[in-house]
Amino acid sequence: MPRATTLEQARKVLDPRPLDFRETNPQGAKVASNPEFYTPPPARRGREGNFKLPGPIEKLRQRLLSGTRDTKLFLSGHVGSGKSTELSRLAVDPQIRERFSVLMLRFEEQEWATLDASQVLFRLAGALFESHKAQLSEEKRWKKVVAELNDRIFLPMGIQGKEGSSSLEFDLVVVKLKQELKLSEKARRQFRAFGETQQSLLQDFLAALVDDIENALSLDEGPSELLVMVDDLDKVRGVEAQKEIFDTNLNALLAPPLRVVYTLPTGVPFGESRADIRQNVEHLFPIRVLGGAPGTFKPEDAFLDERMGFFHELVRQRVDPDLIEPDVVRLAAMYSGGVLRDFFRMLREGVQMATYNDQPVLDTIAMTYALNDARLKESVGLYGPDYEALAHAHRTNELRSAEDRRYLDLSRIIESFNGSAWFDAHPLLWKLLEEHQKTDVQRP
Repeated sequence: MPRATTLEQARKVLDPRPLDFRETNPQGAKVASNPEFYTPPPARRGREGNFKLPGPIEKLRQRLLSGTRDTKLFLSGHVGSGKSTELSRLAVDPQIRERFSVLMLRFEEQEWATLDASQVLFRLAGALFESHKAQLSEEKRWKKVVAELNDRIFLPMGIQGKEGSSSLEFDLVVVKLKQELKLSEKARRQFRAFGETQQSLLQDFLAALVDDIENALSLDEGPSELLVMVDDLDKVRGVEAQKEIFDTNLNALLAPPLRVVYTLPTGVPFGESRADIRQNVEHLFPIRVLGGAPGTFKPEDAFLDERMGFFHELVRQRVDPDLIEPDVVRLAAMYSGGVLRDFFRMLREGVQMATYNDQPVLDTIAMTYALNDARLKESVGLYGPDYEALAHAHRTNELRSAEDRRYLDLSRIIESFNGSAWFDAHPLLWKLLEEHQKTDVQRP
């Protein structure tokens, strides 16, 4: 794909949306999501010479290939660290495609704030039905379970497949119920209440669907085992919603009798009682560009340039090398903390600043002003307790308590890795922390 040769073109190709490795990309998404832009992340190396270490995605791949249909895996990682892109790429891995019939389930943005465990199960069942309904027999067990779902859940909510008819078209019900749950808080409460009492029925429906689909697949020449990758669960932000899905009703996610990979909010650590689940979690950390620097508020003093080749390659894949100065790439990498989405977002902000000033090239002057604007936006909504939590993370590279993990989901704190996990305030906020500290000292 031709690289951008103007800043206007650069703004389009520096879009931070995930890359899409499916054979046919959604209409209109080719520029932003073209897989030709993919740049492999830096390889992990052991301390002994060139000893190679598998990354989190390779570990998931190995676990899926060697596991059973009860295998449930979780991919965690900082917001914007590339989970969706890597899952999309894993879904088309030759060995994965040879072995499994792969389904990617993504939740719509308006669903993120209201998801619960019952909705996840229902949407999983709906996605399986939609993708394989041509292979399902009307005589199979799934049809009987749908009739029970109709009597116990759908009809009490006033939802039918065909208006004025007692017959049920499940794909129509999926669409109708999705709309109701999207628009109506009352419908969400109703479904949650039904889900709590009838969750075993939803699980029975999933089990019946999986059995019938895999039996049908076994008669074809292709792969006969199902694999579902559930993306966007990491977008569930609220503490209560996270607790409902990943604590109170975690067993619901573990129940479906097929291999599933779920994305996981980085703010969910899984407590001491779920040590077994922690063994099934892989973490995708930001690219390491900063070392711990409690004695400074200047990211330049903590910068590590050993992975800058990766960031320069990211830009070269998309943009003519003369269009963005090398020092700009360095600033974007440094102030993004190695978070890929933030890296692209900052470059786009710089491009807009340069374009506004009729510059043909993005230089460090425009980029510095863009970073100042980004810092101002990030300062909105920060209060005293927030500054205390961020200052503690910057000073100690630790969190004060488990409650402060919420700053990971808010992208105020970044979790990094250099042999062990450690934490720091987002580097864009360091200057704000310095100013806040000076204000505190000046107060009588």
